[in-house]
Amino acid sequence: MSLLQGSVSLKRFMVLGPVPALEDLQAGLEQDQFRPFQDGLEEERMGWCDWRNPLITPPEPDSVSQERFAVFALRIDTRRVPATLLRAHVDLRAQQLLKEKDLAFLGKEARISLQDEIKVELLRKVLPVPKVVEVAWDLKGGLLWTTAASAKAQGALSSLFMKSFGCEVHPLAPLVLAGRLCPELPVEALMALDPLDLELEEAQG
Repeated sequence: MSLLQGSVSLKRFMVLGPVPALEDLQAGLEQDQFRPFQDGLEEERMGWCDWRNPLITPPEPDSVSQERFAVFALRIDTRRVPATLLRAHVDLRAQQLLKEKDLAFLGKEARISLQDEIKVELLRKVLPVPKVVEVAWDLKGGLLWTTAASAKAQGALSSLFMKSFGCEVHPLAPLVLAGRLCPELPVEALMALDPLDLELEEAQG
């Protein structure tokens, strides 16, 4: 994994809420650990895993606790049946049923039921595509460092984080960071600041 070794692109979030004890944190990781797909039409699954290897679930306590940090990962598995392939299977099966039962047409409800049945069959054969989002939670500083780059991954991280630990995570925007670095400044003063125009500064210099 890349979070504690090599170069990596990270996003910072502010964590709002009481910091759980290590025992409670581990309980949250176990409660919402990643679980493989079962039979059905489910196309996405997510849950916590070990940052060293996404096959280790739940994350092992010794790997989670890293001095002032809690380090783990969010695994998001997605499986999809291509629409063109599904339609082709449904059409072929529908033609077979019409011949077998000597029917003129297949009703809408029957076709939907047939499509769901075939989709389940095909989903069993589809290998899920895993995405691993690494997380380093600074328990003392109230910051979260993560490799979640896309809005979808950040949304998944935010929702599961609240479910598991009862804490909200918010992107550390420049204004929020300024407020943390200069707590003595009122919010109104920060809001009134104008962006620094580097091109103008260079021309005046």
